[in-house]
Amino acid sequence: MKPAIVDLAERIQTDIQARKLKPGDPYFTTSETARSFQVSGTTANRALQLLTQRRVLVRKQRAGTFIAEPGKKQSYGLKCVHLVVHQKFLEREGLLADGIVIGIQREMPDAELQFNFLPHREEEVYVQEIVNRALKSSEPEGFVLQRAQVGVQRILEESGLPAVVNGLLQPSISGLAQIDRDQEQIGRLLIQELLRKKCTRFLVVLRDQVTAGDHQLLDTIQRELKVAGFGLDQLCIRCLPADDRAIQAAALEVLQQSTGKLGVLCRSEPAARAIGECVFGEPLPKSRRPVLVVADRFARDQSDCPFPYIRACLSPVAYGQEIGRMLLRQVNGEDALSMETRVEVELVQPIKATPS
Repeated sequence: MKPAIVDLAERIQTDIQARKLKPGDPYFTTSETARSFQVSGTTANRALQLLTQRRVLVRKQRAGTFIAEPGKKQSYGLKCVHLVVHQKFLEREGLLADGIVIGIQREMPDAELQFNFLPHREEEVYVQEIVNRALKSSEPEGFVLQRAQVGVQRILEESGLPAVVNGLLQPSISGLAQIDRDQEQIGRLLIQELLRKKCTRFLVVLRDQVTAGDHQLLDTIQRELKVAGFGLDQLCIRCLPADDRAIQAAALEVLQQSTGKLGVLCRSEPAARAIGECVFGEPLPKSRRPVLVVADRFARDQSDCPFPYIRACLSPVAYGQEIGRMLLRQVNGEDALSMETRVEVELVQPIKATPS
């Protein structure tokens, strides 16, 4: 089912064609649109705003709404791309690495890239305000969502604005473009690495905000362990805040409860480094020293990662370019439903191995 605003926008376009309206011809006002299509004034206004973004209509202050000239229907780019992300993720993990930003800019050199940092509370209110301003803009604007929760994704889905989710769509969301590294491949490669290192118990350390990508990762981990003959009692899952002491305490607790070699699959590199700092100082025999692997590494610097980690087969710049192309395709009228990119990954071994 399409969002109400998108559905109404398409009905308006059909109405324009059926009535054979020409460029420069007037179209309904907001109130006339609401009455004609039996929708609320808010829905009518936002649908007209969306069609203005798509260059189908032109709205002139105090004059009315008119059919746009054919030459103005296409857009060569976006005025602004909003990068929506939690600031703590950006600072701690660089989730929107510089290379991705460069790639987006390379596809849209004239667009302004604007970071919008999600607040700790009332995320949806904050995003709705940005979306409302974007809909009122005379030039088209787009959005890139990083680790966005379901409410934020739904607001963008219902807006009809060009948007790309860097990650998987949350349950019940279907009308947004998405790009993500292959989470099933990530889970399979990392568990196989831990099995190769003779681990007999497994700890998965996730961030405190769990996303659809985490669910897919966990499903794959469970399948791989079942095939290898392990039960659920040999798998521990912890969803932890971005706090080194909290992560270390949780890891040490699981380590103390484990009798065999513990394999630790960390969603983020900072979490793995925090665990490594404490557990490798513990007086443990070599056979019980934990093995750490990393699913997400988005470092801006060129420092080596001391643990086996996952790397996308696309460079960060190429990844960003793909996001930019997906936005441009939507500006030019392509349905976001058809845009889903799964990026292959590979396992990278550390140059200097950690104790194991």
